[in-house]
Amino acid sequence: MKKLDFQYLGEFIKLYSFKGELIFYSEIKSDKVEQLNSIFINFNESYVPFKIVKVKSHKKNIYRVKLEDILSESAAKKFIKKCIYIEKIDNTDNSIVDNFKVYNKDKFIGIVISSYNKTGQMIIEVKMNDKLVLIPFVDDFINKISEDEIYMTLPDGLLDIN
Repeated sequence: MKKLDFQYLGEFIKLYSFKGELIFYSEIKSDKVEQLNSIFINFNESYVPFKIVKVKSHKKNIYRVKLEDILSESAAKKFIKKCIYIEKIDNTDNSIVDNFKVYNKDKFIGIVISSYNKTGQMIIEVKMNDKLVLIPFVDDFINKISEDEIYMTLPDGLLDIN
């Protein structure tokens, strides 16, 4: 898979136990993290898949995870400070982008406060200054999605619609 097929999830920050459990940090504030079955870890620009045995919330934005075949503290140490990715989400459920910063042509416009998919078309609701703006969340508008930012090129006038 190419890097474009992945979405940043977080980073391993420390060991949890001598049995190979790890702690990772993620900006994603969602129970979706606890429903993951697998993750990809970036080792020298190679995205290596790992099956999740269990994952649970540890503290705010902190998760505890047990990966298959990682059975010791020494095996888990190689994961510290490594970035974690998931397969890029499809447009049927993008609540995972809530709280992301949104940029239009590299200019900050606001924060995603929610997302909707009632008609098969994903829409993100962005708090822009003192108003809320609905933006179609489509590949044609999206330039790049990073750890907590979405870079878009929006059609002229879209942000002026009330």
